[in-house]
Amino acid sequence: MAPRLPERYQTQVRLGRDNDVEEWLATDQTLDRPVLVRILSSEASPTRRTTVLERNRLAASVPHQHLVDVFAVGDDESTSAILEWNGGVSIRDRLAARETLPVAEFLPNAAGLADGLAALHGAGVIHGAIDPGAIQFSAAHPAKLGAFGRPGRWITPQQDTAALATALRASLTGSESPGIRASQVAEGLPRAVDAAWTRPNRDSSDLPTCLLRCEPFPPRRPSRRGAAGHGAG
Repeated sequence: MAPRLPERYQTQVRLGRDNDVEEWLATDQTLDRPVLVRILSSEASPTRRTTVLERNRLAASVPHQHLVDVFAVGDDESTSAILEWNGGVSIRDRLAARETLPVAEFLPNAAGLADGLAALHGAGVIHGAIDPGAIQFSAAHPAKLGAFGRPGRWITPQQDTAALATALRASLTGSESPGIRASQVAEGLPRAVDAAWTRPNRDSSDLPTCLLRCEPFPPRRPSRRGAAGHGAG
């Protein structure tokens, strides 16, 4: 059953569920644009409702190219958040389709996501539940961290940063296993990227700088001698 929202929003289709939050695609008829609607379960406790509203309001106060924009929050008939719609494809969706990120796409977006997380931390906001499903990355859009207000699993900036690093590594390797080094499976990725997220207790403000320094190697090409020898054979 479609949720009841203010008249300006027309619900289109249910997208799925993220923990105790239902997601819907809707149209903001006033501005004629698609939006993502996240609605908390009606069975949620008052404390949980307060947390969801607070997290989304705090996220809305931190504008950043790599953070999902929060347009509105409400707690009338249901606790909801109206957010930017940017295609609806997450890193988790891409990994489920066995699609890892090319190095050229990864490096600027990874650094941007790390910078966005640092901006959240600078405003005193802890995401608390970052994983590949919390990062939206559709074609022709910058990668964006969203899913604000998820049930928290940790409470420190360092834990947030470590979780983002794990999700970024998975986007390259296709696995969340810490034993797989991204530079070993992603052609053109320097070994410095592996070190960018393995330092314990790394601060979020340090991670984007480390990633921005990681210039990709040019793709390997066969040598002329090898090509000539192959042709001669």
